[in-house]
Amino acid sequence: MLASLNRFFPRMRLRRNVQLISKMDIFCHLVLVICLPVSLLYEFIAVIPKYHSPGGYAYALIVTCVLLLYINVMANMIACMIVDISVDCDRIKSFDVNDECVNWRHCKICNALAPPRSWHCATCGTCILTRDHHCNFTGCCIGHQNYRYFTCFLLYSFVLSSLLMFYNLKYFIWSMGQLKYHTHFSDMTFLQILHNSVFTLNLIYQIFSTGMIILHAPIVLKGELIGERNLKDKHNYDAGIYYNLRGIFGQHMHVAWIFPLFASQLPGDGYNWKLTTKDKSTETIATIRSRPTV
Repeated sequence: MLASLNRFFPRMRLRRNVQLISKMDIFCHLVLVICLPVSLLYEFIAVIPKYHSPGGYAYALIVTCVLLLYINVMANMIACMIVDISVDCDRIKSFDVNDECVNWRHCKICNALAPPRSWHCATCGTCILTRDHHCNFTGCCIGHQNYRYFTCFLLYSFVLSSLLMFYNLKYFIWSMGQLKYHTHFSDMTFLQILHNSVFTLNLIYQIFSTGMIILHAPIVLKGELIGERNLKDKHNYDAGIYYNLRGIFGQHMHVAWIFPLFASQLPGDGYNWKLTTKDKSTETIATIRSRPTV
């Protein structure tokens, strides 16, 4: 299984034991994997047929788009979960600690060297390479090798929630218009109550995806990490918008966003970094030399 997956995730270490650790991870993950498909099924049966006749081209087109978006959301979420972004301890042993060490530090919990921009995650129990944050929906940290999948997960979630909101909002307005003939909440039909629940879930999904994009977009474009925002002596890793995006989506970034199984090798390894000075006149390498091979 892992051997076949390596064809689509070249030069990436894959997690052998994918599991949700914290209760919050389990809750958020289950809400996504259970509520989203149930909501989609309701959309196909009750909402979309009200505006497009089942069997027609418009209905088939909308359903196909929704399914493709849903597949991309789930596929990118799974990709986030199976890629191992923890610091490779075996690779760390090949480095030599000397005065040329720049921005490396010693993790007291792991009792090992931690590369620049790598931090220890209490939930995952290890140091994460280029750690941005711990995502409860994927149950893992977002870092060097899976930032691309997390970004696509947010983008496709936003597009999917927006498309569903377009139909749900129209249906919600029509449904609420029917309530003027009722005087009590008990007069609402089961379908109206069900749609109000689905509409609420869609609204939460829309707010979440929109808020996360607003939060992460400037960070991604500037080549920063969430954990670096509050650092007093933070270094400048901004290489320009093009190279910042290339550092996330890889060498084939123009097509890497289409589907997570499209291989796109990252230009960096997460251990060696270039620092840009304030005047952008010089650059230094934030790394340490490897021991020479005998």
